[in-house]
Amino acid sequence: MLEPQGLNGQTRSRGRAAAAGPGETCLQEKELRLALVCFGGVSLAIYMHGVTKEILKLVRASRAYHELPKGSARDSAGFADHVQASDTEYDSEHAYFELLQDVGKHIDLRVVVDVIAGASAGGINGLILGRALAHNLRIDHFRNLWLREADVERLLDTEKRAGQWSKAYMRPLLWLAARSRFGRLLLGDAEVLQKLSLFTRSRWFQPPFDGTHLLRQLMAGLEGMGNPTTPGDSLMPANLALDLFVTLTDFYGFLQHIPIHDPPYVRDREHRHVLRYSYRRWPGGEEQSDFTRADAPALAFAGRATSAFPGAFPPAQIGEIDRLLAEQGRQWDNRASFINRNFAGYLRADLDPELTSFVDGGVLANKPFAAAMKAIRGRPAYREVDRRLVYIDPQPLRPPPPPTGRIPGFFRVLKGALSDIPRNEPIADELLGVSRFNERVRHLRGVIEATQPQIAQLVEESAPQHLDAALSEMEVRLWRMQVSERAVREAGFAYEGYVRLKLGSVLDFVTRLVCDACGYGERSTEAQWTRQALLHWAEARGVCYTVQRFEKARPGAGIDDLPGWVRFLLRFDVAFRQRRVRFLVQQLNQLYGKLTEPEHRGLKAEELDKLKRALYEAQETLRHFESASCLSSITIDQIKALFFRRVALQHAELLAQDAQAFAAKNLVAIDEAIDAMGADIDLNRRTDQLDTLFADLSPQDWSSQARQTLLVSYIGFPFWDVLTFTITNWRDLGEFNEIRIDRISPEDAVAIRKGNTLKGVNLGRFGGFFSRAHRENDYLWGRLHAADRLIDIVYDAASGPGLEIPLDRTAIKLKAFRLILDREAANLAVSQTLIADLRLELDAIAAGKAA
Repeated sequence: MLEPQGLNGQTRSRGRAAAAGPGETCLQEKELRLALVCFGGVSLAIYMHGVTKEILKLVRASRAYHELPKGSARDSAGFADHVQASDTEYDSEHAYFELLQDVGKHIDLRVVVDVIAGASAGGINGLILGRALAHNLRIDHFRNLWLREADVERLLDTEKRAGQWSKAYMRPLLWLAARSRFGRLLLGDAEVLQKLSLFTRSRWFQPPFDGTHLLRQLMAGLEGMGNPTTPGDSLMPANLALDLFVTLTDFYGFLQHIPIHDPPYVRDREHRHVLRYSYRRWPGGEEQSDFTRADAPALAFAGRATSAFPGAFPPAQIGEIDRLLAEQGRQWDNRASFINRNFAGYLRADLDPELTSFVDGGVLANKPFAAAMKAIRGRPAYREVDRRLVYIDPQPLRPPPPPTGRIPGFFRVLKGALSDIPRNEPIADELLGVSRFNERVRHLRGVIEATQPQIAQLVEESAPQHLDAALSEMEVRLWRMQVSERAVREAGFAYEGYVRLKLGSVLDFVTRLVCDACGYGERSTEAQWTRQALLHWAEARGVCYTVQRFEKARPGAGIDDLPGWVRFLLRFDVAFRQRRVRFLVQQLNQLYGKLTEPEHRGLKAEELDKLKRALYEAQETLRHFESASCLSSITIDQIKALFFRRVALQHAELLAQDAQAFAAKNLVAIDEAIDAMGADIDLNRRTDQLDTLFADLSPQDWSSQARQTLLVSYIGFPFWDVLTFTITNWRDLGEFNEIRIDRISPEDAVAIRKGNTLKGVNLGRFGGFFSRAHRENDYLWGRLHAADRLIDIVYDAASGPGLEIPLDRTAIKLKAFRLILDREAANLAVSQTLIADLRLELDAIAAGKAA
């Protein structure tokens, strides 16, 4: 059984959210889940490092708050004692702890980052944050790495660096440009001018920056994060996956064959590529991680490839990692698994990913919302979730000047077509997609709430006895079966459409398992052929119909007397069970906030936790069936012997005819393979376990209202499924919550200053590479802006509808800002004047607030 997890995987203290003593309030639990999208931005990577560092600090403060026991130890002094032995630089964590302490008087809120998607500069910071979150590692040394190594003098390839007299004629031109008003604003100081001179006089028409140097620094930084101080230590809750997506651009492109009617297929070249890294820890302590120290080469390659800005860095190749490790006399132990996991499509097409070249991921996917959204959908919800999609945009798009009627010049058109326009792809489709997703969630909730009284009445009418009495496992099972039969009758003609959709979905599920066992890509010709073959088998065996009406099951029929389509659903409709468990978790979560109501008096949070642990376990078991790993090796061999083959590209009609002939010839063999798959999954046993679970809801331990609500939700779920399955996809809904979008940018964080505060935006976003003062400025503002926005986001998540938390946000922000300035004053030697000015501004804000 699973335990309620703290963010380090240890059993969390019950605190205020669990069994409340006399006079105490049992508070509702809520989890603020952040999915981060980090845009590209060249030298603005330094700003984003400050932002992601602050996000890491917020998550650490949340973990610390929930690790401390309830009572006086959960105060600032307790937090100071908690972190005293740590070697991490704690500063703004104290402000975030105080924030969580204040909102903790009203709601038990914890903060988790579980999805990160990044491109180019954002990709580098995303992978640093991902490794830190997965294994609770420090990243403070990256500050010095950025400030020291992100300098044009260090980035320039030594073989292409200008000598003292190289292109000497460029010097007076730069001097004249610097003396102009525009030049003074753009170039700023002597350091920028001197380094710009070095840059422009270096070898032309070749990438000036050294990709191997960048790779070496990324590798050193990632390995320098070390290992967890305690084995298994992590900032991720047990069972909740952390997924990192880093975009690349395959320069040559990946050739795909897409079947159409005539010709039989067309060729398409896909240049977008996404690397995925995941972390997950199971309740027993077992970890599945792509973020270990041994994975540093794979992570460093992602950082090198995603930031290979065209014209600045040479394209990246996997072989660069091999050469770097060979120089150091080391091996890349996880090389094969990295390539197999991230380049499976290449390998299936007999292409060697080591021979291709990758350039900046921001060329085609500079704002990787799609990857983040795909990861969010279907995520399990262990408590009430406030889902935020937070995107970091260092330089929000400003309104362009209105057209003047003049035709743009040659170089302007060329630059726009090759760089500016591709990197500024619109995000309207993604944001509108989130709005449509939220509408579906609201619609589904409305359907459930509106039909709940009527469905409750239908379910209770079929109950074996009064619901206040104890029920046996057999009574629950018979009750569930009777309600399922009644749902068929009540649905009438709509039921056939529902069943057809379900059968199509379940047949797709079985097809995916077969394709996964054979190693077929989702869009491969072999997968298309397998789908056709299984469809013809399903029609021949009465599992699926295209025209005829379904043979209905006779009431009370035994398993062997049921129609083929019923038996097929009973064995393989994993998705129905997943939808039911998610629905039950949502219903259970609502009870946490009602424990103080009179009708639930006596119900303890421990009983809710106990039931929730069992539902988590059922949920995780069902998720295990989503890949062929749930099948025995004997069954996988049986599937491969039957279905594994090379299928030639041909007309769709010929492909279908070949698949039909195969199915007709091998019906018995397919029967046997399907039977073996059903036996491995053993879905009926999983359902019986839930029957036992709900039969064990004792009337002595549960309030009558809560027990009745949960029993009706479990037994009556077929009614809700019939109503909602045809209008929405429960799998996509996952957490069953709307997704709110928040932005972190200089335009949004205005607690201290308004307007543009960043220096790296100059020189086409390369400005930070030409001045340490610029880098220090942007790093510091990244931390300050993130603190400003994160405090607002946490407060908003804690407040919620109908709950206005009395909180002095300005005071907490001022504390966070001062802690950041105090810490960084010792690290940012060139920014002492800026820090002094900011302290004066904070004093003025505090004085104005006091007045």
